[in-house]
Order: sequence, then structure tokens, then C-alpha cells
Amino acid sequence: MTATPIPRTLQMSLMGVRDMSLINTSPKDRLPIITEITEFDPTTIAMVILREIDRGGQVFFVHNRVQTIEAMYQYLKKVVPQAEVAVAHGQMHEKSLEGIMVAFMAKRFDVLLCTSIIESGLDIPNANTIIINRADRFGLAQLYQLRGRVGRSTMRAYAYLLTPPTRLLKADAVKRLRAIEAHSDLGSGFALAMRDLEIRGAGTILGSRQSGYIEDIGYDLYNKLLEEAIAKMKGSPLERPPDTKLETDIEMYLDNDYINDRQQKVDLYRRLADSANLETVETIHSEIEDRFGKLPQSSMNLINGAAVKITASHLEIEKVKLKKGIVNLFFKEGRMLKREEVESLRKATDCPMEFSLTGNVQIIIDMTQTDENNRLSFLRGLLGKV
Repeated sequence: MTATPIPRTLQMSLMGVRDMSLINTSPKDRLPIITEITEFDPTTIAMVILREIDRGGQVFFVHNRVQTIEAMYQYLKKVVPQAEVAVAHGQMHEKSLEGIMVAFMAKRFDVLLCTSIIESGLDIPNANTIIINRADRFGLAQLYQLRGRVGRSTMRAYAYLLTPPTRLLKADAVKRLRAIEAHSDLGSGFALAMRDLEIRGAGTILGSRQSGYIEDIGYDLYNKLLEEAIAKMKGSPLERPPDTKLETDIEMYLDNDYINDRQQKVDLYRRLADSANLETVETIHSEIEDRFGKLPQSSMNLINGAAVKITASHLEIEKVKLKKGIVNLFFKEGRMLKREEVESLRKATDCPMEFSLTGNVQIIIDMTQTDENNRLSFLRGLLGKV
């Protein structure tokens, strides 16, 4: 995806109903678009337009009401009399509309006052500022598409979202505006689509609704129910994330100096937590290393911690406790170790080991002689040999 799909389409892709591929690499020399939410103000509008004209660029001014677009044209002529303003909207005759667009591309106009007709299929590299009037009335995908009309060259681009005072806006409108302002990096369409899904809901997979319902039961529960339904229809077993708990005093996190984007970190944490098998963990590991370079120790611990939980879950271990070099493995009630499993553990390590085989099985392993940075990796390998 290079753009933002509707919530239902994205949800279907996330659940495996449809295929999805992402293009994360932006064109060469592109710069992120500076995005700012501001109240409608003639001084601000004049300053923004004149600044763009002074650097030899052009401006899109989006006013999405044909009935009042002529009044807005007169208003702009009054606020910035120095600017040459053209008007374009979908109710114009196609020849007139084509003439206006050709003239704008030929730089005969400084400002194109238009409706959302420009939101797709338009590439004018010299237009590097867009002003969107009543941005609170647009959807998140629309705002993303409109913002994408600028910043199509090597010059810095700007997007201004004009709104009434924030106190007068609906809660969802504020969420949309904050989201588009926060996600201004190149290739942020997927993150915006995910935010749109959270705000509007996923709709109905086998119905006509494109959004909604998700708020009634919560996002996580909705996903689980949907995964179960899809797996049942496919006749395939549903892999679930491990329910084993891991308690440790070893630091496991994605360092800010390593990954400084909050949304990317949240996404990676979630994907690791939802991993149901070691192949998925290794895929995430490879992806992180490919994108950000060699993992620091704290991040490698996070990968190994996720793998330990999965491996321990397969052995019916309820909780893994690793503190001060001492490992406690608490098996689920009723789980009895077989002789070959005990022998496998003994052969896999030279560390002192204690077994409690009465009642709930518990194994204690002394790893104090093992380097702290290697303890999770060592435990992962040990459990994998059983």
C-alpha cells in the first residue's frame, strides 16, 4: 500500500482474507511534508501564500463547497491581492477545467482554489504548499491524499489544516487532525490507515458497512473473534500467542537511540507479543536488523524473551522466572516430566539444576556463572533441546 485503504479493506488484509504488500521506500530526495493545524485566520493565509510565491512556488487552496467557492475566491483576492488565483471544481465544463489546470501547470496562476477534485492523480512539482479549509470535515484518508499533492519535488512542502477553534470540533475530528499532523514522515500511509481503523472501526467483512462496530467489543477482542472465524472457515488450526509469563530482571526493550519513532516501536512490541511461533519471531528479528542495523543488547534480549515464552509454552510451562541468574520453571498443573525430558535438560547444560517432581513440577537452574547478556539466549537454546 502506498495510500490509505478504507478500514474494512485494511482489516481484511491484516486478518489474511486479502493479500497486502507495502512500499516503504520513498522516491529519492523527497522530504517529509511539514503539517500544521491552525485556525482560519486571514493573516496566516496571506503569510503562507506569499511565502510560497516568494520562493517561486504555487499553492493549492482546498475549499470543498462549490456553492461558496466564488465567495472564497473574492475573499482570497481581498486578502492576497498580489496573487493570481484560479478556480477549479467538478461542476465546471471539462474544457474549462482542463484549461485552468493546464494554465496552473504552466505557472500562469499562483493559487489554485479548488475542491477535493485534486486529491488523486495530480502531479505538479512546483506546487509545494496546500491549505485545506475546514479540514475537520475530511476523512483521514482524504487528508492524506490531499497532502500528497505537494512535496513531489526536492523542495520542502507545507500543509496547513484550517479549522474552527478546537473546542468546537467533534472528538473524532480532533483525533483525525492530530493523527495526520503526527504522521508526517514519508511512507506513513500504513500507520495512518491503522489509526483510521482504530478510530472508525473495521465494518463488516461480509456486509456493506465499511467502518464501525469495533467500539462495541474492543479492538483486540474483535481481532481474536475474527481470526477464529476465518480459521474455522479455512479448516486450519488457529495459532495463538503463548500464555506463558516471563518474569526477569534483564532489560528487554527497544532503545530510543536505536528506533526513535514511537509508532514503529509500538507496532514491533505488539507484533512480538502476538507471535505464535519461532519463525515469526525470527522474521521480525531479521526485519528489525535490516531496517535499523545490528540490535543492541536490550533489543536482542527482547527477541530472545519472546522466543523463550513460545518454547516454554510448547513444554506446558506456566511461568518462567529469571532473576539474579536463577531460573525457575513452573509447569502447569498436572504436567509430569518424562524421563527423556529430564535427561535432555541435564545433558543440555552444565549448570547446577534442581528438580521438584511432587505436586506442580518445578525446575530450578543456577545460571549465575553465565554472562548476564547471554542468559536469555542460553535459556532459549536449553528449552529448545527438550
